[in-house]
Amino acid sequence: MLEKREFDKSDFFWRLSTTVTIVSGLFSVIIFILLAVNYFQITRLDPVNHELLTELRQTYASLPEKDEALAQRIRDLDLITRRAFFTSQTFLQGGAWMMLITVSVFLIAFKNMIRWRPHLPELADVPTADKEFLAYAQSRHLITWAGVGLLFGGMMTAYFSESALTKEMVEAATSAASADGAAPADGAAPADPAAAPAGDAAAVPAVATVPPPTWEEMLVNWPSFRGPGSNGVAHFTTAPTTWDVDAGTNIKWKADLTLPGKNSPVFWGGKLYISAADETTREVYCYNADTGEQLWKQTVPNFPGTPAESPKDVMEDTGFAASTMVAHGDMAFAIFANGDLVAYKSDGTQAWGKNLGVAKNHYGYSSSLLAYDKLLYVQYDDSEKPRLLAFDTATGNEAWTVNRKKISWASPIFAKTNVGDHLILTSEKDVDGYNPLTGAPLWTVECLGGEVAPSAAYANGMVFAANEYAMANGITLGGTPEAVEATVTWEFDELLPEVSSPVGDGERFYYGTTVGDIVCLDAKTGENLWTQEVEDGIDASPILVGDRVYLADKSGIMYIFRASATYEELGKLKLGSASYATPAYLDKRMYVRTPEQLYCIEAP
Repeated sequence: MLEKREFDKSDFFWRLSTTVTIVSGLFSVIIFILLAVNYFQITRLDPVNHELLTELRQTYASLPEKDEALAQRIRDLDLITRRAFFTSQTFLQGGAWMMLITVSVFLIAFKNMIRWRPHLPELADVPTADKEFLAYAQSRHLITWAGVGLLFGGMMTAYFSESALTKEMVEAATSAASADGAAPADGAAPADPAAAPAGDAAAVPAVATVPPPTWEEMLVNWPSFRGPGSNGVAHFTTAPTTWDVDAGTNIKWKADLTLPGKNSPVFWGGKLYISAADETTREVYCYNADTGEQLWKQTVPNFPGTPAESPKDVMEDTGFAASTMVAHGDMAFAIFANGDLVAYKSDGTQAWGKNLGVAKNHYGYSSSLLAYDKLLYVQYDDSEKPRLLAFDTATGNEAWTVNRKKISWASPIFAKTNVGDHLILTSEKDVDGYNPLTGAPLWTVECLGGEVAPSAAYANGMVFAANEYAMANGITLGGTPEAVEATVTWEFDELLPEVSSPVGDGERFYYGTTVGDIVCLDAKTGENLWTQEVEDGIDASPILVGDRVYLADKSGIMYIFRASATYEELGKLKLGSASYATPAYLDKRMYVRTPEQLYCIEAP
């Protein structure tokens, strides 16, 4: 046998590697135990669908009158369960990476401990050479495989809870492929449409046969969630400022609703559209916006791929019809929690329909639709394959698809920015800008976290995105349309939105929080200009109507305040019921959806 080199016999390195082996081994075992305990706790408690919270909600729903104490208890418990879930996810993600690092350190240190061992162990019975080698090899392999087993077990607990590390690896691989100039696996259009290879149908948007509506036509309608472009700014400035639902003052008409739905009304050409659904039925409604007469109701049929059973992970707060429809010229589109996407002509005739597969995300699918030019956009954030889809509005044929890194429960917005037209989306990690015609990524900023429901807002060269458990970010867009530069100019980390999407007036951004605050930030600096407490939490989104902002809390009180650097309340009016949806604002009219009714308020 050859003599070891002096370096290989180093007593110092042997002691050092032995210490590192012991410490990293113990640390790996501790992390493994904590990950396993966390996994079994989350599996047993299931904070997303907490049994007590569900019982309290059912009790509250059955009460003949409002019980503020019970409502507050539900809100507090809901906040606690959400925080427990977020904390668990953060722990799993961090623990999985720490497990990988500590086990890797353990294996490297263990290998070097063997290498630098100064003396062979003395045995009571001197074995033969072949037995000594066998024992030595077996003990070394046993320790090595024990480390690998710990790593595998720890990774599995994280995977079966959220698969966070796996998704991170996929992101890294995707980013590497993009950096190398490789074509996206999903066939997304390249940044330069002219560079697309001839005959590549996935990169060439399909051509609709009907001329699409213009941006000017979109402005004078209310085509989508939060109005034109889903940006929260009304074209008309004449929305009503006084009404009394109980007395009927300025209430033009009312229509009763039967099926549940949390989506907001949309308007095009004198017609008002909403959707509704429960576990078994999905429906689309069209009303005469002047009279409230129901013009048609369509029950959405099953399409190829429509699941036989309704999705199991849909929470009561979300429901099966959370996504707001989009009205686009002579067409109206709706999407439901089971993945059914359907298009109707304004006369109620079904134009096309398909099933996209059930989006796998807890809470249920909630992203609202958006349309521009000839394309219908679907932010289909499935936790296994989040993606932005664009369909030909006339045929339903897929025009292009862009894979996304992370999911959210937010909705895309369309903005005519200082550097061109952009689709702007938020995720659990990033704010992203895309070319609305080709889907080519234009910019991305990593600035969000948690489970993101608020959509972004754009005003005066600034994108604003915020979420509870993350930060509020003012993102400045610069550069050129061909090379957009997106930079986080400021951050704000105090009162943040959890559901409500913000709106900007060019000088300030406004939003509501689920704990019942209206917040105003300076658009240039992020300074908190004012905060106003209201009577209940806020799910609906603020809408800018001229120099006024309208924002309703969940109890159904509409706050009207001046868009300014100081809070100036202009009205505090009851909507007559709980309010989760965002109203539609047209010329002298406001269309409101409550859980029980759809109605029109008209200014005198």
